This record gives sequence, structure tokens and C-alpha cells, in this order.
Amino acid sequence: MRHHIWLLLILLSCSGKKEKEAFPQKPNILFIAVDDLRPELGCYGKDLIQSPHIDRLAAEGTRFDRAYCNIPVCGASRASLLTGLRPARNRFLSYLSRADEESPGIITLPGLFHENGYTTISNGKIFHHDNDDSLSWDEIWHPASNSQSWRDYALKGNILRDTSDKFRGPPFERAQVADTTYKDGKIARKTIRDLRKLKERDKPFFLAAGFYKPHLPFNAPEQYWALYDGKVELPENNYPPENAPAESFHNFGELRAYAGIPPEGPVTDDFALELIHGYYACVSFTDAQIGKILEELERLELDRSTLVILWGDHGWNLQEHGLWCKH
Repeated sequence: MRHHIWLLLILLSCSGKKEKEAFPQKPNILFIAVDDLRPELGCYGKDLIQSPHIDRLAAEGTRFDRAYCNIPVCGASRASLLTGLRPARNRFLSYLSRADEESPGIITLPGLFHENGYTTISNGKIFHHDNDDSLSWDEIWHPASNSQSWRDYALKGNILRDTSDKFRGPPFERAQVADTTYKDGKIARKTIRDLRKLKERDKPFFLAAGFYKPHLPFNAPEQYWALYDGKVELPENNYPPENAPAESFHNFGELRAYAGIPPEGPVTDDFALELIHGYYACVSFTDAQIGKILEELERLELDRSTLVILWGDHGWNLQEHGLWCKH
């Protein structure tokens, strides 16, 4: 049984007009994390998906085709990668995992750069917790959200009785708004400001940009939804693989915490198509934000001295094998 559990890592080498220039001994690092991103990308042969900026990065660098995450939940996967430690019986098993609590004394990846004279900045979601491994960063920044989905849903009278603390409103939003309405647009804008500021400093940097999409809820501006109008299809393998053990299946509780999702059983085909459509829109939305950062990197001529690393913490099922979400 092949799950969509993966890790994408792309390195952009020093290239361009000054190919003969020596690459610096202490190159800058632009570290881009994308939440819940599976290899549903053009550079992995998915022709429907419009991901031109990631595709270009893959074409210019090294694309990993056999790379896998250590565990398919965000907190544990991120803590594992950033510490270099595998999950164990009492470490890195939950999305709530913290590197600083479950691996005390371990030097993390940003911590290593910090100890070697780099300016380290974390924008958005790098570790799962906002303040995890805080001593490794010179700056930790998180954007505010302007999403109107929950308020609009409530104003329309769609109030559902729910006694849990996990009720999160609709699982997707299609709105005629600017990119910077959502967190990922703000993260791109902040990272671009940081590049301009760091350009003026005589010091190498480890600049991390952690994008939230395509994580639920699938909220993206209208222009990215429109890319896939009339093009989305259901997967052909919406059934359990033969002889798959019961332990390999779950009730996709993450998705069921959103409005309109039944507590048990499958979603309707129409709803499934909306969810897949929303996921695709969010992939293209995030790709566009990554493109803005890479374009600024080139404009500032920092691409000649910067390694770009792009990775996803784990994949996401889109009804393949009858499953949604990760885990």
C-alpha cells in the first residue's frame, strides 16, 4: 500500500550569468516549508496542476524522487527533520510534538546556523509550535489571519450545534480577494522585506518561510480556484487495497472537524470534488507566493550566493484508498 507520504527537497545551486564565480563558503539559506504538500506538482508529472515556480526550481536544482518523511503528522515530522532525530517510542509521535521538550539539548538545523554566525529568521510555520526552539532564531514572525469564512458562515445562519473544541467552520473558501488577505500572501510579503534588509548586511542568513497551504481549510483567492474549473476528477482508487490491514485506515478526524463533514462514512461525490478543487487551488496559490520570493531573490542577485531548500512535511490523501488527510 503506497500512501502519499513524502518529503520534497529541492536545492537551487549558484547559477546565472556569473557561473564562474566561486560559491561562498558560507552561502545564504532560503528554507521554504509547505504544509500538507504532496507531489501533486507539474515537476512530478501531474500535468493538471499549475505549479510553474516550483517546477522551475526543480528544473534548475535537484529533485528528490525517493524521499520520505519520518512520520505523517506535522509537529512530529518537522521536529524530526529539524533535529535530525527519528521518531521513537517516546518522541515525535504527535502533531503536538515539540523539539525543545522532546529532544532537550539537541542542536537543531536553525540552531546550527545560528551558532555559526548566521542571522536566523522564521516566518510562518516552520516548527509546529510558534515558539518551539525559540533560542535558535533571531526573529520569529507569524501573520494574522483575515479569513472571513467562519464569520460569513455564521451570518448566513449556518450555526451547527457542536460541543467539541475542534469545530473549525467550512473546509474551504473561494473569495475574490487579494493574495495578502490570507496568511501565505503575508508570509511572502514579509520574506521579501527580509531579503531586502538582509541584502544590506555583511552576514550570511538562514531565512525560513513556512507556508500554511495547502493545509485545511482550503482557502485561496478566486483566481487560483478558476484555474481548475471543470477540470477536477475523483480518484479511480477510492477503495481499500486488497489485504490491507485495518490499522492502515483511519476516520480522517482532521477533516471531520470542519462544517458539513459527516461524523462517519464518506462524503458525497460533489463535496469530494469541491475538496479536491480547493486543494489544487491552494497548491497554485502557494506556488505563486513562492514565485514572488524567488523573483525577488534574483532581482537582488542573492540567487548567486543562496541555497534554496523546498520541502513538504508530509503528504495528504485526496480520497485515494477511501482516505482523506494524513496520519
